Amino acid sequence: MPRSVLLMGGLLLAAPLLSGCKLLDQRTFNPNAGKPPHPYIPPAPPAPPAPPPHAPFLAIAGGTPESEYGPVVERAAKAALSRKANVLFIVQAFAPPQPTPDAQAQALTDVTNHLAAVVASHLEKAGAQPIQIEMHAITDPSTTKPSVRVDVR
Repeated sequence: MPRSVLLMGGLLLAAPLLSGCKLLDQRTFNPNAGKPPHPYIPPAPPAPPAPPPHAPFLAIAGGTPESEYGPVVERAAKAALSRKANVLFIVQAFAPPQPTPDAQAQALTDVTNHLAAVVASHLEKAGAQPIQIEMHAITDPSTTKPSVRVDVR
């Protein structure tokens, strides 16, 4: 047999074996080569913690006798008025939540009439004009009993 026939026969037998080979290219060593890049986007930094709430100018818990807090309120109001004649007193009355809307309205009315209004009258005795006293009554779920907080501006 001629040599060329043997060479052709060998090639025919080797052809199916060579068809299973993979050519070498850049993806042989780096499977992500040729793909578009995906940039890393870091997560947003955590928000800074909220500053703690400022302390009130005065805080009066429900059930405190008027004879106990009345002189303190007047003395503090006189001190504030001596520093700034047009100071604004913000009187906030807090009531705990009640089971029904009618009971909640009654609780807000009670804390306004029996605690906030009395504090406002002591502010007036100290020399504050009625226009310098701003009053609010709100429900506060974090309280268990009525209270009043006085801030100045």
